[in-house]
Amino acid sequence: MAELLLTLENLTCERDERPLFSGLTAQLYAGERVQILGPNGSGKTTLLRTLAGIGAPARGRIEWRGTPVSACRWAFRQSLLYIGHAPGIKAALTPLENLAWYRALGAGSQQGDAV
Repeated sequence: MAELLLTLENLTCERDERPLFSGLTAQLYAGERVQILGPNGSGKTTLLRTLAGIGAPARGRIEWRGTPVSACRWAFRQSLLYIGHAPGIKAALTPLENLAWYRALGAGSQQGDAV
């Protein structure tokens, strides 16, 4: 049987205090593929960014391998590769400043400290 990797429990994500989706519950196992469909503005990118730890859900819980992501943030982030549809660089920053910003995102300790 495949390993349970990701559990979403009653997940709600909002933008500008407006719910994009709510009540999302799912279990995702190793080797599975998931396709996320929906009209523009329905929260597809917000969901992916939330799952990658870039954003936070308004409500609900995300677990990775049975542990809340908040308790294993470092290990969880080391297991990810998130490539969004838009470049994740800030045009107002120099290349070195962009790299410093990305480096700071992963500045928590290996014990799972908040980033």
